[in-house]
Amino acid sequence: MTSIYLDSNILIAYYSAHRSEQSKKHMVHNSLDVFAEARDVSLCTSIWAVTEMVNVLISAQKMNPATVEEIESRLHTESFGSLRLRVLTVSPREGYDFLSFFEDVRIQILKYHPGVGDAIHSVIMKNHGIDHILTFDESDFAQIPGLTVFHPRNFKVKTQ
Repeated sequence: MTSIYLDSNILIAYYSAHRSEQSKKHMVHNSLDVFAEARDVSLCTSIWAVTEMVNVLISAQKMNPATVEEIESRLHTESFGSLRLRVLTVSPREGYDFLSFFEDVRIQILKYHPGVGDAIHSVIMKNHGIDHILTFDESDFAQIPGLTVFHPRNFKVKTQ
């Protein structure tokens, strides 16, 4: 089974009602449809991606905080097409603490120069053995060895 990590910008496009996100929303739905057809795919994200999504939906897109809170609460039970979404912790390893996590983030930044947020995502992915990500921000992730970066525009547009 291939696990695909959803970046926060994927969650933002999926849930946003803002006009600026409509073409992205369509691409996300298409890519999720393709993953669902594959039948050997699972979706995951992290509480960090959820936190970034909450911030953008409320601060930048001016979505009602109560609506965003309701979206966030559904993440644990909602299906994306026929796929469920697992929300990951920073690591499944016992004893992996805050200091260890941010040391790993620091190392990612020094080695590959992604932004702090993307370094956090990549460390969480590495800690869970996940090497596939769906994102609109392919440039930062593409420079990290071992990651397969999917951009939603690369999926066949579903015809009605």
